[in-house]
Amino acid sequence: MQTVPFPISAASFPLHQGVCQLLENALEQALLITNDHGEVLFATRQTRTILRTFFVETSDSVIPDELLNWLIAGDTSKPLVVRHPENGEVEVHNFPLSPSGSLSLMRLEHKKVDRGPKALIALGLTAREAEVLYWITEGKTNPEIAIILDASPDTVKKHAANLYAKLGVPTRTSAARCALSVLLANA
Repeated sequence: MQTVPFPISAASFPLHQGVCQLLENALEQALLITNDHGEVLFATRQTRTILRTFFVETSDSVIPDELLNWLIAGDTSKPLVVRHPENGEVEVHNFPLSPSGSLSLMRLEHKKVDRGPKALIALGLTAREAEVLYWITEGKTNPEIAIILDASPDTVKKHAANLYAKLGVPTRTSAARCALSVLLANA
């Protein structure tokens, strides 16, 4: 059996077209193999979709400049996180395939950004207070929130008072502003 020496170039790494298509369709993960020149040696269909979504300058033959710069000059021991306003974020992990780092396997993980009540826990609120605050930002009244959360209006009022104190704000409007700063930052 003959082995291929590393590093290799895209030209010396031909994969039979049928094998490529079979791998692209069979692999459920977003995987990409590239060299240190940014040439795409292999990419799954899911990878190509993610790249088109998150990077403006997308090509089937080379990786986007942002990925190449990270691969060459960045800290590839930590994942690269790329955020998109509507589509969430993608986390790119690098796994060097050669000792010199001239050949890399990348795994791309697409994550939707949570714009709901869970995002508001970052403000130091309990899960229930975060839910109440979320519905306040949606313009709901305490009785409406009580129906949505299947709680009494007095319980909702108490949660609202507690979250105002935790946020250091006097009104629903100022609490909603705090919430929107978190919700819109994640958008």
